[in-house]
Amino acid sequence: MALKFGPSVSLEEINKKQKEEKDKEEVGFFESALAGVATGLWNIPKGIVSLGAEIYDLTADTNVARDVEEWFDNVNPFDDEAEARTVGKITQALTQIGLPAYAGARIGVSLATKTAESLAKKAVAAKQAGKVLSLSRIGAKIMSPTGRGIIGAGVGEALVTDEDIGTFADIVKGTKLEPFAITMLDREDKQGREDALRRLKNRLKFGTEGALFNLALVGAGKGIQKLRGVEVEPLDEFAKTAIGRDMQRYGPEYGFRPEGFLGKSTFEIKEFFSGQRKAAVTAANNSVKELDTAVKNVSDEVIDKFITGRYKLKSTDQKRELFREKLQQILSPDSIESQRLLKNDVRKSAVEKLEDIRKLKELDDRLLKADNDEAIEDLTKLQNNLLRKNKDVGGKGVGLREFTEKVRREGIFKPEDYIETKDLKQLKNIIANMSGKSGKEALKEADPLLKSLRDFRLGVDNMSAKSFLLGKNEDTIKKIGENFGRYMTTVYQKYEQKGLKFLTDFKTTDEMFKRSKRKYIEGSIKTARRKYVNEQIEQIEKVGREATPEEILKFKNEAAENIYSTRKELVKLIDEADNATQSYAKKIAADEVSPYGLPESNISKTDLAEIKVDDAILKNKKVNEWQEELFGVIKDPSYTFFATVGKQANLNFTTDYLNRIAQVGKSGKNPFVYDPEEIIERRIKQAKIDREAGYTGPAFTREQDQILEDGVRAQVKKQFGDATKWKKYVNDTSMPNDLDNLYIRAPQYEGILDVTSNWLNRSNVGTFYKYSVLLPKAGSQIAKTILSPLTHVRNVISAGAFVSANGAFFPNYGDIQMLLPKMFGGEGAIGQAYKLSGKRILGTLGEQDLKLYQKLLQVGVVDSQVQAGEMRRLLRDILSDPAAVERGLYDKLPKTITDRTKKGLLKAYQTLQDAYVAEDDFWKIINWNLERNRHSILAGKLGLREDNIKGILNGDKNAIASIGRDAKQNIAIAEYFQKIAPRRDYINTAQSTKEFYENFLDEVAGNLTRNQVPNYAYVGRTAKALRQTPFGNFIAFPLEIMRTGHNILQRSLDEIYSGIPELKSLGMKRLFGFGATVGGIPYGMVELFKSRHDVTDEEMQALRKFVPEWSKNSTLLPMGRDENGYLKYVDFSYSNAYDTLIRPFNSVINAISAGQDTRESTMESLGKGMQEGISELLQPYTSESIFTEALVDSTIRRGVGRGGVRVWNNEDETMVKIGKGILHIGESLRPGSLSQLKRLGQAATGKTDKYGKLFNLEDEIGSLYGFRTINSDPERALTFMTTDLGNGLRDAESIFKRSVLRGGRLDPKDIVNSFKYTQSIRYQKLREMYQNIEAARTLGVSESVIRRKVRRKGLKKKVLKELYQGVFTPERPGDFTIRTIGKNNRELNEKEGTDIPNPFYEAIPSITSFINSNRRISLEENSLNLMDFEQPTLQQEPRITTPPLNTVNINPDVISARAQNVGLSLPPNFASLPTAQKLKTLNDLGIRIR
Repeated sequence: MALKFGPSVSLEEINKKQKEEKDKEEVGFFESALAGVATGLWNIPKGIVSLGAEIYDLTADTNVARDVEEWFDNVNPFDDEAEARTVGKITQALTQIGLPAYAGARIGVSLATKTAESLAKKAVAAKQAGKVLSLSRIGAKIMSPTGRGIIGAGVGEALVTDEDIGTFADIVKGTKLEPFAITMLDREDKQGREDALRRLKNRLKFGTEGALFNLALVGAGKGIQKLRGVEVEPLDEFAKTAIGRDMQRYGPEYGFRPEGFLGKSTFEIKEFFSGQRKAAVTAANNSVKELDTAVKNVSDEVIDKFITGRYKLKSTDQKRELFREKLQQILSPDSIESQRLLKNDVRKSAVEKLEDIRKLKELDDRLLKADNDEAIEDLTKLQNNLLRKNKDVGGKGVGLREFTEKVRREGIFKPEDYIETKDLKQLKNIIANMSGKSGKEALKEADPLLKSLRDFRLGVDNMSAKSFLLGKNEDTIKKIGENFGRYMTTVYQKYEQKGLKFLTDFKTTDEMFKRSKRKYIEGSIKTARRKYVNEQIEQIEKVGREATPEEILKFKNEAAENIYSTRKELVKLIDEADNATQSYAKKIAADEVSPYGLPESNISKTDLAEIKVDDAILKNKKVNEWQEELFGVIKDPSYTFFATVGKQANLNFTTDYLNRIAQVGKSGKNPFVYDPEEIIERRIKQAKIDREAGYTGPAFTREQDQILEDGVRAQVKKQFGDATKWKKYVNDTSMPNDLDNLYIRAPQYEGILDVTSNWLNRSNVGTFYKYSVLLPKAGSQIAKTILSPLTHVRNVISAGAFVSANGAFFPNYGDIQMLLPKMFGGEGAIGQAYKLSGKRILGTLGEQDLKLYQKLLQVGVVDSQVQAGEMRRLLRDILSDPAAVERGLYDKLPKTITDRTKKGLLKAYQTLQDAYVAEDDFWKIINWNLERNRHSILAGKLGLREDNIKGILNGDKNAIASIGRDAKQNIAIAEYFQKIAPRRDYINTAQSTKEFYENFLDEVAGNLTRNQVPNYAYVGRTAKALRQTPFGNFIAFPLEIMRTGHNILQRSLDEIYSGIPELKSLGMKRLFGFGATVGGIPYGMVELFKSRHDVTDEEMQALRKFVPEWSKNSTLLPMGRDENGYLKYVDFSYSNAYDTLIRPFNSVINAISAGQDTRESTMESLGKGMQEGISELLQPYTSESIFTEALVDSTIRRGVGRGGVRVWNNEDETMVKIGKGILHIGESLRPGSLSQLKRLGQAATGKTDKYGKLFNLEDEIGSLYGFRTINSDPERALTFMTTDLGNGLRDAESIFKRSVLRGGRLDPKDIVNSFKYTQSIRYQKLREMYQNIEAARTLGVSESVIRRKVRRKGLKKKVLKELYQGVFTPERPGDFTIRTIGKNNRELNEKEGTDIPNPFYEAIPSITSFINSNRRISLEENSLNLMDFEQPTLQQEPRITTPPLNTVNINPDVISARAQNVGLSLPPNFASLPTAQKLKTLNDLGIRIR
C-alpha cells in the first residue's frame, strides 16, 4: 500500500511557522510586568484569607489553608504571564510585599505620632511633679515614627507571606550556616495542625526579616544622604587622636564631599580662583602655540642671515635653537639699559597709575579702621584729591575706581604700547626681502611672528602689573615696576627635569660644560679688563678731574693689549675655568647650591600644602652666567614665557584667593579666620569696662593695667595654642597677603590650602613605593586610556550620555534650536563645542573663542575630565616637582632634551592628553550651552531682568517683589536662582548690569554642568587618597557617576516640586531624559537586538554563563550567531557611561532570573543579587589596579591570571617562567588599542590568531566605536569550567581530610559536621556545573560535545552520570581516610593508656543517614538537607586494662560499605555496642571487614 504525503513544505517555511508559534507563546516584557502587578494585588487578599484558614487549621487539625491557596492560584488569570519573565516575578514581589508594608508603615507612624504626643504630655506632667520618666529614652526610640513604621511594615509583610518569594536566609540553604538561618522558611510538607503551625511560624519569620530589612534600608538611606551632598556644618576642630582625625578626614561625613571641611560657598571661591589661574595659563599656552607656528614658518635662509657672523652654525637644529635664543634676548633684554619692546614713557606712566591705585586701596583700608571723626575727615580729603587727580585716568570719564577694576581684569598695558626694536626691525626687513613680495605685502610676512612676540611681552607685563598691585613690600614693588618690559623668569633644566628618578633627573652635559667654560673665560677677561680701566679712571679722579672719552678709549685698548694677551695667561685661565666648572657641577649634583644662593633642603615636611604662595619669580639670582649654564639655563622664549606666566598666575591668583579667604573667613554666621590681636584688643577693652563697672576707688595704675592685659593675652594665646583647633598661617615669602599671621580653624586650614600627607617623600619606603607601585600604576592607566586611540573614540561617544541624561534631544526649551547648525537656522552649539575643544588642541583658537574658553574655565565647566584629572594627580604624587605636571610633560621637557625622538614622543603624549580632555570638554560645552539657553528663556519668563538680578541674588526685598508674581512665588523663584548660582565671585567681576546678567547665566549653566556631569574638581578627599593605593582603576569616575546621577535626579525632583509651573516642565524633561539614558536606552537596545536576531530570554540568561567575569552583569546586546549557531554579542556596558548605576540592578535582575530557572525563592535570588550588586559597586575600589593585578598574577598567584588563564605552565623552566611573567607585566603597560588593531588587521587579511581563531572584519570594525562583536564559545568555556569543577571537588575532599586527619583527638560531631560541610561544597560545585551544562544545552551545544568537554581525568563516572541527569548523591569518606582515623585513634590510645572508641564509628549513623536523606536529590533545586547532628549517648562498659591477647587484631575502623542504605538498619545504640556485636551487625548488613 502506497503511503500518501501532503503537499511538500520547505525547511524555511517550517522554521517560519515555528517562529510564529513561538512568538504567539512568548510573553512580552510589559505584559509580564503588568501581570506581575495584578498577581501581587491578587495575592494580598489570598494571604489575608489564608491567615484565617491557618488559625482554623491550628485548632481543628484540618487543611483548609491549603485548599484556600489552591483556589486562589487556580482562579488567578495572570499567574502564568507573571511567571514567564523575570520582570513579572519582580513586580509581583514588589506589589505583594510593598503595598501591605507601606500600609503597615503608615499605620505604625500614625500610632507612633499619637503615642509620642501622649508621652510628651506625661513627661511634662512628670517633670512638673518632680518625677522622672525612667524609660522615656528607650520608649522614645521604640515608639518613634521610624520604629513604629518599621514594625508596621513588618506586620504588613507577614500578612502576605509567600513561600515562593521566600526570605534572604534562603541564601545559606545547603551550607554550613543553615542551622543559624533563623528566618529561613520551613517548606517541609506536613498535614493538619503541624502544617498550620509551620505556616504561622513562616509568617513570623517573613515579617521579622522584613522589619530588619526595612531597618537596614533606613540606615542605608541615611548613609547615602551623607554621601550625596546634603550640606553639613563645617568641622570646628579635629579629634584628639590620630585615628579620630583620619576618620574625620576620610569618613563619609567629610571625606566623600567635594568641599570636605569647607562650606560650599568657600569651596566655590577656591574653585573660582583655580579657574582664573587655569584661564591665564590657557591663554599663555595658546600664545606659545602661535609663536611656535610663526617660528616654524621662518625659513632657514632668514635665520642664517639674521644671525650670520655671530655663530658658527653646524646644523639646522642649531640654527633654530640660536634663533629662539635671540628672540628671548629681544623679549627679555639682559640689562635695564637695553632697548625694550615696551615704550619707556608708557612704562613710567603705568608705574605712576599703579601707585595711585595702591594709594587708593591703602586709603580705603585706613578709612575702614578709622575710629574718630578727625581721622575720617583727613583721610576722606586725601581720597577725594586722589580721585580728582585721576578722574580721566582710564579715558574720558573713566575714574580711578573704574580703571582699577579694568586693570585687575584686563591689565594696564595695551598692544599699542609696544614698539619694534632695532633687532626686530632688522628681522622684519630680512623676512620681507626674502619673501618674494614687495611693499606692504612683503612687510606683512613678519606680522605673525612680531604679533606673537608682542603678545608674549604684553601677557607677562600685565601679569606683573597685577603683582605690583598685590604687593606690600616697597622694595619688591619698586623692582617689579623697573622690570616692566624686560622681566621673564629664568628657567633651569636642573629644576624642570626634577621628577622621575633615574629617568629624567638632570645631568650636566658636555655642551653645557663648553658653554660654561666659554662664559667663565669671557667673563673673567671682561672683569679683569674692566678692573684695569676703572683703576686708571680712579687715578685721574684723584687729581680732581674726570677722564675724557679719549682717555677711557685709550685705557680700554691698553687693557685689551696687556691683560690675558699671552698664550700662557690664556692656558692658565682655561685650566682655572675647567676646575671651577667641574667643582661647581659637583655641588649642583649634590644639591649643595641653587641659583638663588640657598641649597635645597633635603628634609621633607610632614605635610604638603598644594596651595601656597610661590615667590620664586621675585627672588634675585645669585649666580654668574657661567654658573647658570651648569644649571642648564633654558633660552627658549616659548618655554620661558609659559613658565613665567604659570608662576605669575600662581603668585597672583593664590594671593588674591588668600585675601578673599581672609575676608569671608572673618564674616558670616560661622567665621573660621581670627586675628588674635583684634580679639586681645577687644577683650582687654571689655575687661576694663567690666572692671570699672560700679567701681568708685582710685584710678588703676599702669602696673594693674599691665597685669590685666597680660592675663588676657595669656588666655587668648592658650586658646589658639591647641593644634587640633587652630592653625596659624605663616607666610615667609616676599609677597604678603591678608591671611598672614592669622589663625584658621584647623580643619578649614587643611581644606583652604589642600594640605595632604607627604609620606611618599619622607622616607626610603615612600620613595620605593612611589616608583615600584605608583609609577607603573600610572603608566598602565595612561597606556589603557590616553595612549589608546580607540579609547578616544569611545570617550567621545560615551560622554554624549551626560548631555542626554540632562534632558537634551527633546524639542522644548530651545534645545534643538541650540544644537542645529547656523546654516539651518540654529545656534550651532555643536560647532562651537568643536571649536573650543578641537581647535584648542591645534592651537588655532581665535581671540573670541579663547575668551569664551577662559570663561568656561572660571565657571568650572572645562578641563575637568575625571580620568585625566586622576592621572595628573597620580603623576603629581610621583614627581618631585608637582607643579611640573601643571605645565605638562611636553611643555616640561622637549626644549631641554636634544634627542628628537624623545621630543616627538613627549609632544605626542601631550597632544593625546589634551585630546582626551577635549573629548570630554566637547559634551560639557554643549551641556553648558543648553542649560544657559534654557535658563535664559526661563529667567525671562519668570521676571528676571538686567535691572533686578543683582538685587534678587543679594536678597533685596524690592528686587524680589519686582518679579511680579504673588509673594510666595516671588520668594520661590528668588531662592531657586540664588541656590543655582553659588559662584558669586565670578558673577561680581562684571563691569555693567548687562555683563552681570550674562555672568549670572554663565554661572547658572556652569553650576548645573559641573554638578551634573562628572568633574574631577568635585571628587572628595577620600577618593583622591585612594589613588595612592595599589587597588582600583580610575576610582574617581564611578564615584562621580553616582554623585552626578543623584544630582540629576534630585535636580529633576526639585524642579518638579518647586511650585513653579515653568520649572516643573523643565524637571519633567530632565527626569525623562535621565530615565531614558540610564535605563531606557540600554534596555531598549537589548530588546531591539533580541527581536532582530530572534534570541530568547533563556538564551540571554544562558549566555551570561559563558562571558568573562567582568561581563556577567553587563548590558549584553545579542548580535546574531556564528557558523556554529552560538550567540555573538556586544558588551554595551563598555561604552555606557552610566553603567556604574545600572550594573548593581543588573546583578539583582540576573540573580532573580537565574533563580527562576533553578526554582530558587525570589528573596534568595534577590539576596544573592544584592551581594553581587554590592560587589559590583565596590569593585572599582577593591580590585587590584591593572599593573598590580599583572604583578600578583606573575608572583603571588604563581602564574594564574584572571579567569584561570595561565601566565606560564608549571612544567616550564624557571627562566621561562620569569620571562613569561615579565611579559605579562609588560602587557599591563601596553596601550589597550594595540590588541584591537591587531585583530582588525588579522580580520582584514584573513589570518588567524595563535589559537587558530578567525576574526570577522565587520565585527572588528565595530570595535573602533566601542561596539566590538564577541563570539561566545561555550565549548571552550566548558573545558575551563570542568577544570574548575575538578579542582573544586578535590579542594572539598582536602578540606575534609585536613579536618579529620590532623592527628589529634576527634569529636564525632566534628567529623559529621566536617563531612556535611564538605558535601555542601561538592553539592554547590556540581549544581553550578549542572547549571552551566543546562546553559550550554540552551545555547545549542550538542549532548555529545558536552560529554566530550566535561569528561576529564579525575572525575568519577558515577559523578558524571548523575551530573548529566541533574542529581546528586553525597560521596562516602574514602577507605584511606577511614583507615587513617582508626590508626590515629589507636596510636593515641597507646600513648595515653586509654581505650577510647573510634570516633568514626560514632559518626557512622549520622553520616549514613545524611547520605540516604540526600540520595539523588535534584541539582536544579537547592534541596540539600544538612539535618541537625545529635551527639549519641555513650554507654560504655567498664574496661579493665589487660595484656594484649594473641588474637587477630580485627580492625573495625576500615569498612567497605556494599549497601548504600546501611544507615536504615543500624541500631540507634550502634556506637556503644561491644566490638563483637558491632562486627556481627555490620556483617549481617553485608559490610566486609578488612
